[in-house]
Parts: sequence; C-alpha cells; structure tokens
Amino acid sequence: MNKFLLTIAIFWCTHFLLAQETYLDNFGTVSYANNDGTLNWAGNWIETEPFATNNDPAGGFIAILGNQLDFNWIWSETITRTADLSGTSSAILSFDWETQTLDANEFMSIQVSSDGTSFTTLATFGGTQTGTFTQNISAFISANTTIRFINNNNDWSDAGDIFMADDVQIEVILIDAAPVISVTGDQLFCPNATNSIPVVQTVSITDADDTQLDQLTIQISTGYQNGQDLLTLTGSHPNITDTWDVTEGRLTLAGPATLAEFEAAVLAVTFSSTPPAVSVLREFSVVLGTPLFLPETGHYYEFIPSLGIRWDDARDEAALRTFFGFQGYLTTLTSAIEAAFAGDQITGTGWIGASDNFGTGEGDWRWETGPEAGTSFWIGNQTGTVVLGEFAFWNTGEPNNVGAGGEHYAHITDDTIGIQNSWNDLPIAGGGGAYQAQGYIVEYGGLPGDPVLQISGVTQLRISCSVITNRTKTYRVNY
Repeated sequence: MNKFLLTIAIFWCTHFLLAQETYLDNFGTVSYANNDGTLNWAGNWIETEPFATNNDPAGGFIAILGNQLDFNWIWSETITRTADLSGTSSAILSFDWETQTLDANEFMSIQVSSDGTSFTTLATFGGTQTGTFTQNISAFISANTTIRFINNNNDWSDAGDIFMADDVQIEVILIDAAPVISVTGDQLFCPNATNSIPVVQTVSITDADDTQLDQLTIQISTGYQNGQDLLTLTGSHPNITDTWDVTEGRLTLAGPATLAEFEAAVLAVTFSSTPPAVSVLREFSVVLGTPLFLPETGHYYEFIPSLGIRWDDARDEAALRTFFGFQGYLTTLTSAIEAAFAGDQITGTGWIGASDNFGTGEGDWRWETGPEAGTSFWIGNQTGTVVLGEFAFWNTGEPNNVGAGGEHYAHITDDTIGIQNSWNDLPIAGGGGAYQAQGYIVEYGGLPGDPVLQISGVTQLRISCSVITNRTKTYRVNY
C-alpha cells in the first residue's frame, strides 16, 4: 500500500494572518526604558549629550519632564530608539509635539533609519506651535529600524527654546507565522452499513509563534456521494466543536484548542459510506478557514451570499477579498470538474467572471477576472462553439441574449432550471425569481504575487471490494 506525506498549513478562523501591535513610550515614568505598547522596543532611548551626562532621563538638555520628552536649548544633542520591525508588513510612526520660541532656522527634526546609521529626515518643527505627527515608515522596516530626534540646523539661541514630544508610537501590522501540519493517508476501504475508517493516519501540527488553532476543515473534495458518505468526529474532544455540512461534504472542527487537541481530533475523524459506493476514489482535503479546496486546480472557492447584487459589484467585491495572502477574484471555471465543484457550493444564482460586453463585444464570451482575464472561451450565441482548448458549460438554449438591453454577464443557474451547475447569461443587474442573483463565487489562487504556501492538503481513499464465492462461503475482501 502506498503512502504519501502531505504538508498542510493551518490558520485561525480568519482570512488574514495579520495582527495590529504597537511600540509606545508615553513617558509616564522618568525612564528611557519605558515599554507602554503591546510590543517592547529593541532597547532604551540613547542620548548623545556633549554638554551633559548621557542617558540621564532626569536631567540635561534632553530629559523627561512633566510626562513628556523635553528638548531645551539644543545644539548637537540627539536621542534615538530602535525597534525590531522584522516580520511586519507596515509601520506608522506618530507622536504629539509642541515647540516654544524657536527662531528662524531653529528646528527639531524627526528622522528614521533602517540600519541605525544612515538617516532620512521625515519632518522639521519650528516656531511656537503644537500638533500631531503621523507618517508611514514601512520603507524602513528592518530588524534595526531606528528613529532619531535631532537638531540638524542652527544651534538654539537660548534656554527658552523648547521642543516637547509625547506618546511616541510605532504602530505595526505583524505577519503571523503560518502553522504547519504533516499528515499521511492513502488507504483502501470496503464500506458496508456498519464500518468506518480514519481519514488521516498520522498527523503533526506545529506553529512557530502560537500554541492554539481556531479552526480547520476536512472535506470530501473528490467522489463525494451526498446522502451516503459521512465524516464523523469520534471520541471526546471537549474544546472542539464539529459541524457536518451534508451539501458540501465537509466537516468543520472549531476551537480554540491546543495544537495537540487538534492533532487528536484530526486522527479521530472517520469516513463511512452506505453502499453502493459508486465512486471509486475519495479525496479528503484538509482546508484552512471557510473557502473550499479543489485538488485538481489547487485553488480555493467561496460563495458569498448577496441577494440582488450586480455583476460588476460582485466583480469589484471579489477583488477586495483575500485569503491567507491570496488575492480573490470572481471565479473562472475552466474545466468540467471545476464547474461542478463550484456549482455544488451554492443554492441559487451565483455570478462568475465571464462576460461578452468587453473585448470584441457581443458573442465573444471572455473571462474578465483572475489569471484567465481576457481569454475568449465561447464564440456566438446558443448555437456557438467553444474556443479550441477552452471550456464552457451553458445551459440548454444559452447564451441567448434576450431582452431589450441584452444579456452579457454569466452566472450559474438555479438548480430548478435546466442542467445542474450549468451557466446562463443575464443583464448586469440579474433577473427576477429563480434568475435573481443570490451572490457570487470568489476564487483564490493562480495570480502573480500570490504567496507560495501549503495551506491545504489531500489524503486518498480507494473504494476496493471484491466478492469471492466458494461452495460454502462468500467473502468480501479488499484488493
């Protein structure tokens, strides 16, 4: 019996692996070591004071006075602080500030550096003013991102020349490391009315920066027989709730729970089926979050309910969705397997990313979204033809472009109309009754810039039964 090792990444019950955190000093304590945010700075404030004691927050020309960072009669004094911003996707620097009696050519500057050596001036402050400074410093993200307050112009002329800063903060978006799971499972199984078999044979889940998961799903993604096949979580798992969706053939395991608890739950999921088992092959996809995974494409699919939505609005909304860093788009269905898989997810009319209102116009049906954007797949009306090498799945008598304004946008037809999972053309706003748009299908995967991640994996089960009869007994065996 062959076995194969699949490495699957798993994440919490969200489409984003991002967390907002802050490095902050509100100067509530007379100390250069304050860490008032959710993250700690890489080190303390470091002063350069040629005419006073360095790194003394209680005295000198730079000091913490009245819960603010105070600069008085500054010549060549500076102060810097470093934050480790590696592993972040964006960073915003902000602080409140006030100046008093700074003359012309007397300024305080705020600078930033990615290495602590070469600095870029972001802004200067002079006169007698107050304000709040905010600027994106994502271009300087590194393990040694450093900010510096410095006078890089004329020396300040008297003791009344003051600059004050408060609530110095760097707000960052952290990229959460993806958990990883390794599973094995490629088996033979002969179902009957009472037996079952585990879907996964071995499992190991690890995570570099977290100890818990919120959710994973296991779906019968190939060969599913609705009403006969069943996935069941066996045993006791007090911190995990299981939900079976008979339409999608998907079992959802929801926490939060520890990685070890999810490992135990995955091993406890069993498959059973009521004969006859028509499909020989079952593939079980372990998928992250809500979208469904199709092994044949390696892409993810998600139906978004939105009653009455227009095709163009569905296209634009799909493009704004992301899944674990993958960019969404209105789905492009380029094979019979993909069309059936996507169609089975919905219970009504759902927009897909095809139109003949672009390109050369009427009768030139193209994919307008995703990796296939601009690709023609059908030429003509209901008597037209599939473009060589492409795929189409129109309902009987479609596309027919009926009505005064014509029908130039494709959707998956309602199950009550014609061929199941087939397509129809509609006006951009949809139709009425069974032709009213119920929502749209988003697809993730295949676009330039998508991350290279293993966020799903597949195990296999082959239905294998043979009947051998001798004079006295009948045996049912695997082969």
